[in-house]
Amino acid sequence: MKERNVGIDILKFLAVLLITNSHIGFLYVKFNWLATGGAIGNVLFFFCSGFTLFLKPFKSASDFPNWYKRRINRIYPVVFAISIVRCVFFDDFHVDIISVITDGGRWFVPTIMILYIFIYFVGLYLWRWLNWVIAAVALITILWFYFILNRDFPFAMFSYSTNNIRWPLYFLYMLLGAKMGMMSSINQNHQQADHQWRNLIYCLLGVAGFYLLTGVTDRVESLSFLHVYSLIPMIAVAYYLYWLCMGQWAKSIYNTKAGNFIVRFVGGLCLEIYIIQICLFTTKLNFLFPLNIPIFFIILIVVAYLCSCLGRLIRQTFQDAPYNWKEVISVY
Repeated sequence: MKERNVGIDILKFLAVLLITNSHIGFLYVKFNWLATGGAIGNVLFFFCSGFTLFLKPFKSASDFPNWYKRRINRIYPVVFAISIVRCVFFDDFHVDIISVITDGGRWFVPTIMILYIFIYFVGLYLWRWLNWVIAAVALITILWFYFILNRDFPFAMFSYSTNNIRWPLYFLYMLLGAKMGMMSSINQNHQQADHQWRNLIYCLLGVAGFYLLTGVTDRVESLSFLHVYSLIPMIAVAYYLYWLCMGQWAKSIYNTKAGNFIVRFVGGLCLEIYIIQICLFTTKLNFLFPLNIPIFFIILIVVAYLCSCLGRLIRQTFQDAPYNWKEVISVY
């Protein structure tokens, strides 16, 4: 594509904010109920990943090793960089290389590395029937919930990232993003972005439906069997939020010099921010509330950027070409 996709850039930015916000309840002191949005942020991560992958057609089964290698080169230098930083500067992470590969990126990295395999072959062989694939994965998720998943009440499906339902659940949103990416590459349905008020209302209804359904099924045991259907309003959230981010309201912010820099800089650090943030959690600044929250975010972004630079340095170290120092310190 000749120009950047504004909607995806903004969705990545929002995903970073929502996931980080859901993890910092201790910074809100007496208002920890404001620490939410992580489920939506996780979905947006996978949606954006599927979207960008389907902007270009997949070549062949024989090209898969090279395609997968590029995914490894994008993700694992960051994982190694942050693991080095954690080992050197923090006391919570002194492990072997196997643990770095499997747990250095927390649950997100091994999950998306597995889903990359499935998304490639779906894109190669099943792209014409992508709607049917999405419906099939949604059905598999529901059946998984009822017949495979071991769950105790109360259960939060989107929050329990260690449960094996995350495989079909997040693959569903990855496929939804893939569908939108494929449509974007052939310039279909862009007029949807013009209906900004409608997109905002439907997105808010999706958010309300998600929180209402999960809230009720987490508190009323007799209704807990309905919990899995919270994936439906979440589909509406991802779909309409994307189109909202493609509209003129969002573009008016993105097209400013400051807005463009902040959105692209923070959104470009989404992986680094997600992995490193756990090391920086502290309550030592809570006496400054609410200023402790923006201070924490600034520190987090700076550390994530430094980790990103180290990751690029590691990536270039294992290439034959000379170091490109401008690329190493690039902000995005």
